[in-house]
Amino acid sequence: MRSSPDDGTADPSRSAGDERLGMAAAVGAAVIYGAAYPATAVALRSFSPLAVAGLSCTLALVIVIGLVVAGALPRTSPASMTGPRLARLSLLALLGGLLFIVGVNIAVAISGPTITGFVAPLYAVLATLFAVPLLGERVRASTLVAFGLAFVGTAFLAGAVPAGAPVAGVLLALASAAMFGLYVVLARRWSRPHHLDGTLVTIANLIGRGPVLLVAAVLLDPDPVIPADPDPAAVVALLTIVFGASTSGNLLLVAAVRRVSAGRTSAALLLTPVASAVIAALVLDDRLSPVGIVGAGLILAAMAIASGLLTRR
Repeated sequence: MRSSPDDGTADPSRSAGDERLGMAAAVGAAVIYGAAYPATAVALRSFSPLAVAGLSCTLALVIVIGLVVAGALPRTSPASMTGPRLARLSLLALLGGLLFIVGVNIAVAISGPTITGFVAPLYAVLATLFAVPLLGERVRASTLVAFGLAFVGTAFLAGAVPAGAPVAGVLLALASAAMFGLYVVLARRWSRPHHLDGTLVTIANLIGRGPVLLVAAVLLDPDPVIPADPDPAAVVALLTIVFGASTSGNLLLVAAVRRVSAGRTSAALLLTPVASAVIAALVLDDRLSPVGIVGAGLILAAMAIASGLLTRR
């Protein structure tokens, strides 16, 4: 007798397929997020940090809404926007959107991009820790070893150890990492029971990162948001961020956390600094030093261990 969708029988092939899609989405998001760092370095030739974030996310918001209207992206859940649902959506938008991007920008201004680039990706590690009390997941000894390798590898890849760095910038970057790690875990916990689908969460994030931040850039920065004669390469880089990290990256990340555990999603996201280093070498001719290559290898090893790629069933 063939089982029906309502008889509680799980379809193993469908579950495995969902997991593969989730891991592919997480890896894709990691590569896209990694590409955003060198693209931002090019965009900053003509635009301020707030303008880069505000403009890219505002344009991405328009694109996402247009894709939803055209039917290319799933429409948001028809469930009514109740108070609890709105509160959870707003919290996700703050943690993964406005507060995270503002915190990282200020941390870069205080401690520089190298130090911030080492501390901010710790959200991948913190997500696995938050998943223990919030999702009931376990942290195995192999996972701790993997993320220990990731710490060392990321430090080598960044080319600096955060000794002697301004404390305020380091703490702010760490707080930003904690907020995004909590966002990853809560997005997985709340997405299905509260009908917070990927499209809805992405739009909420982009509103905080885009129009809200763009208004702040206009009010706080005396220079015009759009310069009179921008560098063409900076404009191309800005558009790369729009279609990449601000649009595709966010959608892929939400798709990943809905299908696989926070630990495996976080392991895949550790590819971000590796992708950033490789793309920077190709685009900016910023070649990896031998120490950086060792760091990249350690991060890849950490990904393999934490994601279970080395486990034979």
